Amino acid sequence: MGIFSGLFSRRDNTPRPDHVTFTLAQASYTYEDGNTGLHDTTLTLDTRRTAVIGLNGSGKTTLLKLLDGSLAPTSGSVTISAGEHTLHPGSRKDRKHVEQLVGCVRREEIPNSFYRSENIAKALDAHMQARHIADAERQARIGSLLAQLDLSVWRDRPADALDSEHRHLLAIAAALCLNPTVLVADEPTKGLDEIGTAHVARALFALDRQVVFATHDTDMITRPEYAIDRALLLDGGRIVFDGSPQDAVTAYTDLIRRMRDRV
Repeated sequence: MGIFSGLFSRRDNTPRPDHVTFTLAQASYTYEDGNTGLHDTTLTLDTRRTAVIGLNGSGKTTLLKLLDGSLAPTSGSVTISAGEHTLHPGSRKDRKHVEQLVGCVRREEIPNSFYRSENIAKALDAHMQARHIADAERQARIGSLLAQLDLSVWRDRPADALDSEHRHLLAIAAALCLNPTVLVADEPTKGLDEIGTAHVARALFALDRQVVFATHDTDMITRPEYAIDRALLLDGGRIVFDGSPQDAVTAYTDLIRRMRDRV
């Protein structure tokens, strides 16, 4: 059955872990074209809410994909620890267990299958059914997710009828289908106006989840109501600052100023 058979059993009431620890040990990733998305990085992430900021091409998406298992490091290692158990997110052997621990949010992107469903409730149902979640549990989760994310009024509408703000929220709902411990979110408010950003951010951070997210919205990460614990600043595929959100924003502003001065 494997080391996680009891932890993730569908047949008992064993609770999920309330947090995980990501550990990168000299982890790096180089793309097929030779570009390095992340240079050798040693890092431990176990805070409740961690923001990742930086300019386009700085390595934010590469880092998040290494955390959620979408990419495997080309050197070094990435592990996820939950209690006494350790997984390698980029390993095919551990993929199913990682999916149960880590929910992925890719901007407003939702699974393509959602657009083929009659409505978003049925889309969520099919998404969970494919992962062998029992009918009663699926229906309970659907009702809860739609209510939590302010999507109940859209329940019987198809995914392509949603506006951008609600597609962002549906992307979060899709990531929550397996009731993961942590959400890894790549620019979860990208492209939204100030009101839409606030709505999605409030919904995301109201969830009782550990969250690691990338954003260009430096105002969002310093708002006290979102209680962001830690911020990483990336530049050129390297972490150049790791600390409080406010100090990270200051470092980011200095980085941009230095770059402009060199032009």
